[in-house]
Amino acid sequence: MSEEAPSVAPPPKIRFVYEKLEGSKPTYINGVQGGMNGRGELVCNFFFEYMDVPTAEINPVKDGEVIFDKPVIIPSGEPEKGEIIVKRDIRVRLVIPAQQISSIANWMLDSLKASGVTVEKSEK
Repeated sequence: MSEEAPSVAPPPKIRFVYEKLEGSKPTYINGVQGGMNGRGELVCNFFFEYMDVPTAEINPVKDGEVIFDKPVIIPSGEPEKGEIIVKRDIRVRLVIPAQQISSIANWMLDSLKASGVTVEKSEK
């Protein structure tokens, strides 16, 4: 004789409570690099891209007055001729399971549309 497990009704509602961990703070990013890893997860390296401040700026002096309109800029790093150096500081790394990628992407697109931002899908 087999006994059947009693039927349990799902709860009428679920409350999700958000907690902000100590030290948690907003992080500004303006780019992302990454892709799918061998496990089928999306690896996202969110970065902040910028040109570093120059090492120095040299302004000529004429008749005891500094001339500011034609400075010589000494760049940081060692750029080759005709090259600029752009830094990308990785600020946040995320690994997103395959099952969540679509729902997160749709949430982002819906949030943009709701804010009035025009969203264009790019086909490669």
